[in-house]
Amino acid sequence: MITIRPARAEDIPQQKELWKRCFGDSDAYVDMFYQKYCIPEQVLIVEEDGELNSMATMLETTMHFPDGTSYPVGYVYALATNPYIQGKGHARQLLAYADEYLQKKGMKCLTLVPASPSLHRYFDNLGLKECFAARKVEKMSAELTGLPPLGEGCRLVPILPSEYNQIREEKLQGTMHIAYPDKLIQFQQFGSHLTAGDLYRLEVNGEVGCVAIEYVQRSRLLMKELLISPTNMEKAVQLISEELPAARYHIRTPVFWDGLQGSYIQAFGMIKWYDKELFQKWFNHQDAYLGLAFD
Repeated sequence: MITIRPARAEDIPQQKELWKRCFGDSDAYVDMFYQKYCIPEQVLIVEEDGELNSMATMLETTMHFPDGTSYPVGYVYALATNPYIQGKGHARQLLAYADEYLQKKGMKCLTLVPASPSLHRYFDNLGLKECFAARKVEKMSAELTGLPPLGEGCRLVPILPSEYNQIREEKLQGTMHIAYPDKLIQFQQFGSHLTAGDLYRLEVNGEVGCVAIEYVQRSRLLMKELLISPTNMEKAVQLISEELPAARYHIRTPVFWDGLQGSYIQAFGMIKWYDKELFQKWFNHQDAYLGLAFD
């Protein structure tokens, strides 16, 4: 018999095992998420004959529109299904339950980031639409050496999640984007710290920006979001390369800011609106920014 319900504290050990089996994250990362950033009732589970087979966490975020209005949004995180029972429709049933759950919570839409590009079509069949594209580019370290000196006043400084969030919202003001509570920015910082990365304040040519950094396999550096005006992006990347050495630099910026040569746009997140008026309002913009997906 299949049951779908909000989780209870006694379900957490099974959730952790399923999470690690599906995503390969460390014990430290998973344990910290459950200790500080999630309560049992935020996780929806599918169990069959007492065994937990599928799960997803409902995180609360906010969608800001360019006109200054904002609406509560449910972000579906860590959607996982036991590999040996995939194809039985558990994830489909779980997301249908999530629709009801989030609407009762007052959320105006559901958002998620597919774990792989191949899953975009699957979620499209469930009523989600492409949204939150990311602008990406990769730079080799050799491309960033021998450049003209940056000059005085260029700085890269680790900062607290609250300061990062403040800068983030200042840079994204007037755009359609997802805003996060400070505790989720803190969760990103914890993930960055596990890889010897961090959250940083950027100062370039008198402009203040921010960047969230993780190291991937030690030799590659991922800027999970780089927020600074297009005119200062190249200098910002140069500054980061001088302060944080790596063989390769992977950079994500908002789709509506084209500041780095060779950048391209790639599908990233998806959305399902529950409110018809807001769907139309979103449809007229669509260049929405998600940024941090805690991926």
